[in-house]
Amino acid sequence: MDIAAVARRAGVSTATVSRVINSSSKVRENTAAKVRAAIEELNYRPNSSARCLRSGRSNLFGIIVSDIRNPFFPDLIEHFELLATQHGIDVTIANTGYNEQRLVAAVRRFFERGIDGLAIFTSEVSNATIELLRSADVPVVFLNQPALAGDFRTVTVDYIQGFVEAIEHLRMLGHKKIGFLAGPVTQNSANRRRKAFLAAMKACDLSLRDEWIFEGDHRLTGGRFAAERLFTMRNAPTALVCSNDMMAIGFLETASRLERRVPDEVSLIGFDDLFVCEVVHPALTTLHLSRKEIATRAFYALQASRNESLEHEPAVISPYLVPRASTGSVARLKSKAG
Repeated sequence: MDIAAVARRAGVSTATVSRVINSSSKVRENTAAKVRAAIEELNYRPNSSARCLRSGRSNLFGIIVSDIRNPFFPDLIEHFELLATQHGIDVTIANTGYNEQRLVAAVRRFFERGIDGLAIFTSEVSNATIELLRSADVPVVFLNQPALAGDFRTVTVDYIQGFVEAIEHLRMLGHKKIGFLAGPVTQNSANRRRKAFLAAMKACDLSLRDEWIFEGDHRLTGGRFAAERLFTMRNAPTALVCSNDMMAIGFLETASRLERRVPDEVSLIGFDDLFVCEVVHPALTTLHLSRKEIATRAFYALQASRNESLEHEPAVISPYLVPRASTGSVARLKSKAG
């Protein structure tokens, strides 16, 4: 089966079939749909090596993430890969483990493979990485690197708006003693969330005691240690906002083991809205950060670069609160204590 047979079945020229295969924006969507249907009906599989030589494109995007074990990233990758598949693009993935040297190595490896675009969903971006990216003629999109918006396409999260929603929710429940479970100071993304939470507390005219800031690791262990500490404090916060859901889930796990009650003794809010938030006990109130929207904005930013489209503005995504059972009123907390 060759490209000419596909063109005859779709009633178009072979050039149009080629444009659809190479994800060109010059083909109308209804025509492209006919071509894709003909490709499926005829089970046509283009020779990727030959196509790459003819077009100068590999039809391959790279994705680099920080921690593949964190459920946030597989969900993000799934949405990105689905879009790529719909546009005839393959995806290759690298995991850095929050290590800058592994990030540089992954970028070099992807460039050697001739990728057409690179989505970097990590916080550890060194000067060496930036210089390497600037030296290559490959479209790049970053997640949450607003300082790089002048040089690269970016998708940014409005953390402050999300934290304001969380704090206002707790204030409506009567909470004024609100703590924060922060991520590791070595991660830029965790530091952005910490700064955003502090700014949100200030915007809501609430004070924060130093001992109400707990240092975590964005993993279950961070939440476990925070729970062990909080439940032994004499002047503990009545509510705790976490930098991510993984730590909030670790907190819930340890609270259950210690036979302490959420939200009867402390209200708890996570961040990200992982799929497990609905099934843990109690179900976790959290800030929803749409991986689908991040993936969509990042993918089409790369597509715009590949098609030499200059119409692009930095995308800003706003988290929103999803109230569930892990938050309760201060009045309820006091009545349980009495």
